Amino acid sequence: MNTHFFFALVLPDSIKRHLHTQTDELKSTFPFKKWLHPADYHITMAFLGNAEATMKEEALELIKHSLANEQAFELDIDGIDVFGKKESPRILWAGVKQEERLNAIQKKIYESCKQAGFELDKKPFKPHITLARKFEGEPTFSINKVRQLVNPEEKRFQASQIALYQTHLGASPSYEPVYTINLK
Repeated sequence: MNTHFFFALVLPDSIKRHLHTQTDELKSTFPFKKWLHPADYHITMAFLGNAEATMKEEALELIKHSLANEQAFELDIDGIDVFGKKESPRILWAGVKQEERLNAIQKKIYESCKQAGFELDKKPFKPHITLARKFEGEPTFSINKVRQLVNPEEKRFQASQIALYQTHLGASPSYEPVYTINLK
């Protein structure tokens, strides 16, 4: 079976519950093909794809070393938006406020993965928490209607863990943390 791996910021359970409560109100009005299980909420730092064990282990060692002195830090949930066509989006997501610490840690993870030999996405880092995928409704989608019903208000949380996740396609939840790095 084809499986993928990625490094991501782990969200606290309280934030996962908060986002799930908010999105539960949207499911009947906005038909997306897949609503993510709350256990799958995270912020992707580097997507590895189908990773060879030796490359994955090297990336993990490099990341552990590069994050050895990193402190936990605060992040804030900041609104809801979409990727893709506004009238038929690919992704519905919750954002986080811009935070330099998050960007610096993501860069360390990204560079460590590249050093281990991974070909990574070159798009700029846009931290987000995927909530749902592939809008399938009629009439067209409206982010303004979503925001009228629910807009995850600013909610602060402690960012304290990075995990290497493995995907289990077709399962729910779909993502399994296989190794966790705790920030100080």
